[in-house]
Amino acid sequence: MIDRLGLQIRENLEDAKAQQTPEDLERAAAEEIAAFIARAPGDLSLTAKDEDERTPLIAAASDGYPQVVRALLADPSVRLRINEPDDDGTTAWMRANFALPLTLVACQPGTLTLERSALLAPYVRRMGQLLKTQGAAINDVIQQLEAAGADPDMDAAKRAWLRQCPNATPALQQALADGPLVQTLVKEAVTRQREFNITAAEAPRKLPVRPPPGMHFIDVEAKQGRGKVVPEWTFNDARCERMGKPEPPRAVNWRGWITFKMIARTRAAVVEVADFEVIGSAPEAVVDFFRNALVRALVDYRCAGEHLFKQVITVQVSARMLGL
Repeated sequence: MIDRLGLQIRENLEDAKAQQTPEDLERAAAEEIAAFIARAPGDLSLTAKDEDERTPLIAAASDGYPQVVRALLADPSVRLRINEPDDDGTTAWMRANFALPLTLVACQPGTLTLERSALLAPYVRRMGQLLKTQGAAINDVIQQLEAAGADPDMDAAKRAWLRQCPNATPALQQALADGPLVQTLVKEAVTRQREFNITAAEAPRKLPVRPPPGMHFIDVEAKQGRGKVVPEWTFNDARCERMGKPEPPRAVNWRGWITFKMIARTRAAVVEVADFEVIGSAPEAVVDFFRNALVRALVDYRCAGEHLFKQVITVQVSARMLGL
């Protein structure tokens, strides 16, 4: 239900004629969960963990759903396990303080580049919707968790966030050492996003073209070190309602082949970040061209839940004719 809610909210925010608000959709999901709890209190699915040890409460807190959190906390079994962490060592309270629907660019400043900014469009819609109420949903989630007995270990939360966000700027890391977590992250993210938007409108040539060389958005080695495997998804994978396909250009002044090994992370029906490994030999401009096409395709992915996945995509070009 929670994974489906993320997909519903994305589609709602992209529909100019939508009759419901994201809050309406969340209310419906919360009522559905409350009705389920009334029928089956303590049901194991209320505290079941996914492949990354995340409970439904962690998922709801992570995505900033206060009505869903309230519905879940009505069940004693959920409250009893309120402080259980996922496999990254983060609890529901910590994830709520990360304010993920608002703070992606604080964790991943490399997304604020010409190459990657396309991925931000669906994310920024959700961000804007939450900021209309000054992030009240995030604060509501935190307050509910604390009232229900969550351990508010701020130092542990900061350490967990820094482990997950090694690309954070040194200035932000210092600010976190001296200040509160959620307020510091939201201020950083909003400020950086606003500055990027202004520069994009007034002086786009001043924007960085791509992330710094060697920057990785996803720590796959850490995941594999915990015995986890990043699954390979295809265009027909059932976990995604829709997966975009790169649009081929009419012609390209190069012939040969290159393979992109891509690892991406999706959350709340949005692909937030992706890393690419290139196999094969091609001019840098050609590699950039096709990587940009892949990034644009990722914008259209609609995958429920929070997942890492990999895909292998080979590009073959012959005599100015393109095949994917």
